Amino acid sequence: MRVLIAVLLFLTATTVSSADTLTFATHTNPPLSIFLKEILQEALKPYGKIVLLIEMPGRRVIQQVNSGQADGDPCRVGNFKQISDDDASNYVKVKEPIVLTKIVMITRKEKKVENPSWDTINRGNVGFLRGSKRIGKHIDEKNRIPVTLNLQALKMVALGRIDSAVMFASVAKSLLHKNPALKMHLIIHEKPIMAYNQYPYFHKKHVGLIPVLEFSLQQLKEKGIFQKIAEKHWISPPLEVSEVE
Repeated sequence: MRVLIAVLLFLTATTVSSADTLTFATHTNPPLSIFLKEILQEALKPYGKIVLLIEMPGRRVIQQVNSGQADGDPCRVGNFKQISDDDASNYVKVKEPIVLTKIVMITRKEKKVENPSWDTINRGNVGFLRGSKRIGKHIDEKNRIPVTLNLQALKMVALGRIDSAVMFASVAKSLLHKNPALKMHLIIHEKPIMAYNQYPYFHKKHVGLIPVLEFSLQQLKEKGIFQKIAEKHWISPPLEVSEVE
């Protein structure tokens, strides 16, 4: 039965989109952007598709995808169309989640934190990436220390200039792996302050590819391929249960 489904989806993919290359625009950075390209390529490779992924500022991503200049946006929250400040009316959601985003707290190792939460974080100054609305809205204005790079926030914590930093778990793990001097002084509190699934979106002209990608992502998860690629980039696979907000 699955073989029949795969054949039908292959025929659908080649009929709906004759283009061999699909260009995705993303506001994400490494390691997440690298993971997204790799997992999408793995998922769409059986259907003869080559995936290109271009990093650009968030609002420009929306404009590129909504206008059809880019074919899709690989990673957005489930209710993105409802909350976007920009026109995303031509976005069509792939219902199979692609990543679980975990937002975590990072402090110096000697700092005791029993239960990381927004309340805990707001007991001191907090470094976070400038423009991160989803994080910034939870931090009291008097405690906000916006930075241009997440690495800046980690350095400020290590030097004792701020009390904590907040960022994606995958970014924190990647940065500490690349900067062992910081890793000596800092700890990532593993319990996430916030965790939510994110989903790929296509421009509506590719609506026929949605069941193709959904099926292929499911197959990668069932075969364990998804998990292996995720672990390589410090990424958390999507939750199959209720999300933590």
